[in-house]
Amino acid sequence: MKRTEEQRLEYGEMKGETGMTVLYEPQADGGVVIRVAGVDAPALEVTLAKDRLDEAHILYMEVTELLRSRAKIRQDAATIRAAAAQLFGLYRGEQQLEPIKSVHAPKQAVGEYTPNPGKQIEIDVDGVTYRRLPIKTEIITLRDTDIIPLVELYVKPHLQPGDTLYVSEKALTITQGRIKSMRDYKPSKLARFLARNVGNYYGTSDFRGFGHGTSIAMQAFIDEAGVLRVLFAAAASAVTRPLGIRGLFYRLCGLRAKSIDCPMSFLILEYAHSVKLAPDDPSGAAKRIKAALGGVETVILDANYRGAFSLGKSTRGISEAFIGKLFRDNPLGQSDEMTPFCIVRKA
Repeated sequence: MKRTEEQRLEYGEMKGETGMTVLYEPQADGGVVIRVAGVDAPALEVTLAKDRLDEAHILYMEVTELLRSRAKIRQDAATIRAAAAQLFGLYRGEQQLEPIKSVHAPKQAVGEYTPNPGKQIEIDVDGVTYRRLPIKTEIITLRDTDIIPLVELYVKPHLQPGDTLYVSEKALTITQGRIKSMRDYKPSKLARFLARNVGNYYGTSDFRGFGHGTSIAMQAFIDEAGVLRVLFAAAASAVTRPLGIRGLFYRLCGLRAKSIDCPMSFLILEYAHSVKLAPDDPSGAAKRIKAALGGVETVILDANYRGAFSLGKSTRGISEAFIGKLFRDNPLGQSDEMTPFCIVRKA
């Protein structure tokens, strides 16, 4: 669905758990007010002018996901509200020199198999049953400058002969320092035009997020793919879309550009303004991990609610079709699960 005008949005799915509702309210002057309304406390509110609509879109998605993810780990309403207040403060330009510990997710057991809620461990792929074993870690930060020590710490103790390892591309990207502030981007006219034409079902019940439908994310996409490649892909997509051919734009621009996320995390407030770029040399990284783990075949995985694909792998013997089926329900999660590694073995 092409986005032609701003829509009023209301998120109340977590009202029973948190007592809060999120409102996205376009204004007559073209700006947007985002409000977190609760029954037991004054509303939180931030106003973003017309020239900051991208940030308004991103903030709305962040705060709705913050309510969902914090409620899931059973934080109390006051702590969740404090986290939302800090997030709003970031968008008002308020600087926090020290993180407010009380608004961060509590530490959980790490280095263990931790199935994510609602996700099954076993899955059938072409008549064979596989066990998917997500491994929880501490929060990976820019202080972690190499993926190898992390897989040796968290993954290696659990490996068995015949296992394969799937590594979230987010984890690899962070250890490579491939994170940028979204405020470093100055969207071009091309980025703004293309973002308005992203089919993300905005304003309908099928809406799940803006994706590259913000000009900031689209500018990062263009920077990765290159202007000429993007123009060619856009022209080809415009010709073929009426014929029912979908997704050609992303196929022509390549997986590296497609894997860009903006912002990269809803739960970790330090990343609230971050754009996650594609990892460098993911196939090389997969081969390094394989060597460090004594020959365990490794895949660098990009997965979300729409599907899964590899950015790099240590062997051609693992097909893209197999990866898509194995991770079709995204068992590693998309937000606060902190399960960047997944061992896969035959049941």
